[in-house]
Amino acid sequence: MDVKKKLDCDIIVVGGGNAGLVAAIEGKNSGANVLLIEKAPKKTRGGNSRLSGGLFRIAAEGTKDYLPLVEEASVPKGTIDIEAYSKDDFYNKVVRLSQGRADRRFTEIFVNRSLDAVRWMKEQGVRWDLNPAHMARVGDRWFWPAGQTVLVATGAGEGLIEMEYGIAESKGIDILYETGARSLVMDEKGTVRGVQAKGPEGFLEINARSVILCCGGFQANPAWRRRYLGENWDLVKLRGTRYDTGDGLQMAVEAGAQLVGHWGGCHASIVSEDSPMIEAASAGSERYSYQYCIMVNREGKRFVDEGEEFLVYTYAKYGKEILKQPGSVAFQIYDAKVIPILRPEYQNALKVETHSLEELAEALDINVGTLLETVKTFNDAIVNDDQPFATYKLDGRRTKGLHPDKTNWAQKIDTPPFQGYAVVCGLTMTYGGLKTNEKAQVIDTSDQPIKGLYAVGEVTGGFFYHNYPSGTGLVRGAVMARIAAVEALKSA
Repeated sequence: MDVKKKLDCDIIVVGGGNAGLVAAIEGKNSGANVLLIEKAPKKTRGGNSRLSGGLFRIAAEGTKDYLPLVEEASVPKGTIDIEAYSKDDFYNKVVRLSQGRADRRFTEIFVNRSLDAVRWMKEQGVRWDLNPAHMARVGDRWFWPAGQTVLVATGAGEGLIEMEYGIAESKGIDILYETGARSLVMDEKGTVRGVQAKGPEGFLEINARSVILCCGGFQANPAWRRRYLGENWDLVKLRGTRYDTGDGLQMAVEAGAQLVGHWGGCHASIVSEDSPMIEAASAGSERYSYQYCIMVNREGKRFVDEGEEFLVYTYAKYGKEILKQPGSVAFQIYDAKVIPILRPEYQNALKVETHSLEELAEALDINVGTLLETVKTFNDAIVNDDQPFATYKLDGRRTKGLHPDKTNWAQKIDTPPFQGYAVVCGLTMTYGGLKTNEKAQVIDTSDQPIKGLYAVGEVTGGFFYHNYPSGTGLVRGAVMARIAAVEALKSA
């Protein structure tokens, strides 16, 4: 390969999402000469972080820990009541959702340092808001229950990325856009000494004392999805960035890195059937009010417990269940009682609205007889219909005797008009990745650190299995990125 240009730095950060930017900023603060390369053009920079909701899940003691973070924000008038979310609760939730497989060391690290990370980000210039989507009005209080995701970057994911790039630019961090790493440069001792990359003007070699990979998983690689996730995963809609094609994984494996984690697992949520095939999250395609509906397949049958938990603990796994249904499509059915509380993404969205369930089924091409029987059986199975319906808690309104039952927010589907929304699986990120240690060093197949090589974020594995609590990826990335930057500078 003919190299058109050679560059030198102390630390090169590969990938310009939240994790990469935090690593670059922390490295610069520590006195390093940092270069960040970003595969995307400037206008779409930021990876999956840009397309995220900008949510950060943190362990905190409640209102008193949050208010200093949002002191520059326009907070709601009245009493703000944010329940405590302890480190133990956060830790236990991550481990439970992973079915006990999440690496205990890593989970403890990012949980314990989560509050410190967002405080540090505020000090750098990131502005925070209280998340209105997970807030309830209870009497005269604005209330956030324990376990909901309270903290959000101003301007959501796009706002977060633009703030972080502004901070990086103000600190004089060099950034190359449309520049994708192709391979790692190693010396005769097996130490990583830089990367070879391709930019708009051709190939370049970047010599560095340490390399930090922050370039995401393989969700934008259809062939890898089919290979690792299974049948039909090459056909699903992509919620995440188009640039996460597994380049960092491939480079690291060629350098001897060990793979770890749930290679058959991914973050797969619910998006509208008419959403774009690529980067669907940029189009307001999420359909996350499913707790208040019945969700049926084309045969008219329910297939998940829509009210199992708050959506922050189920949304990342239900896309996989939809993919298993006939035609890989499902339908959310709402009646007039809940239409006013649907999330903003449902406003002006493609839907079918009718005054009878028969008409709704015909218009959506659902088996009419089966849907009518499903609704009747569902309505008859509600055992505590007189119990108050409450969106801000697990209200216990449930069915009994169904397969599956609905365990919260069960209400009869009996009040027209009825609305139906066609939904499909939307893939956000993959869970398998590189094996790292507590210092964010990449581990080789002999269980030894690869000198000079670090990895953070979705390119790493061992954190998430089967499911995912919302707001965890961004805070995990920030915590581990700060560690990687400090350790990379020590190594350099």
